[in-house]
Amino acid sequence: MRCAYCNKEAEIYVENLGSWVCEEHFERYFLKRVDRVLRRVRRGSSLLFGISGGKDSIAAIHSTDLLKEKYGFRIGAVMIDTGSDECLRVFNELKDMLGFEGEVLSLRDWGIEIPRDPKLACFVCGVVNRYLLNRYAVERGYDYVATGHNLDDMAYFGLNNLIKHSLDYLLYQYDSVTEPVPELRMAGKVKPLFWLSDSDSLSYVKLKGLPRCSTKCPDGLDKQAIIKPILYEIRKKWPPSLVNFVSSIRELVRMAEHPQRKVNLCERCGYPTSGKICAFCRLKESIGGLR
Repeated sequence: MRCAYCNKEAEIYVENLGSWVCEEHFERYFLKRVDRVLRRVRRGSSLLFGISGGKDSIAAIHSTDLLKEKYGFRIGAVMIDTGSDECLRVFNELKDMLGFEGEVLSLRDWGIEIPRDPKLACFVCGVVNRYLLNRYAVERGYDYVATGHNLDDMAYFGLNNLIKHSLDYLLYQYDSVTEPVPELRMAGKVKPLFWLSDSDSLSYVKLKGLPRCSTKCPDGLDKQAIIKPILYEIRKKWPPSLVNFVSSIRELVRMAEHPQRKVNLCERCGYPTSGKICAFCRLKESIGGLR
């Protein structure tokens, strides 16, 4: 089979295009879509990557590293240690390979342990990751937190939040880049893989020979197990469907009225919250009963 863009042998199937491409054109395709996100970030900004060790966060930081000189970015990374020796090894290998500033954060240093109950484990991980990444970024002078969320994730988040009628997320966070709000101690957010699929990330890390953690969370439940397979089936029949779906939601959000978002500073820790006490501080208070 030949590449859709040249006469070379095609080795990689790109789901969003519905086409087979050669390695050279796949890399062009991948970096072009990462660049589509990064060009929206202010030049000279500093980006803190949250690294899990999985394919997405690895692909995100590696591809951004290739483009950082173009935009004058400073890159750093943290991993939140949840007990996987394999993922810690991958993080250290990647740090040596790319030469970024990196640190491992221990949950125990923050008085947190992951509950045994899988449903609670997912909730706790989500709260802790968002809080610690933002706080670390603010305290270390990073402008943005960068994550490995990809197109498949964004399609899932879009449909899931529509089903739940959770419009706040769609109005204020459903974008590839959101800006920092220094007065609220809130770092901006960047999702370099916003326009790339799960399979794109896997193909990229394989192509580049990058280390990745194959261990899946032993505690978590796959809440996406119902919605994502439906989205995948639609894409099989119509390759551009997820790109179009995500684009449509973003356009609708732009046209919608945006009431002023209520954000305060937590009375305990001084970081952003919609109430008086942030979810992280409330979690720390109740964590003993969750174990």
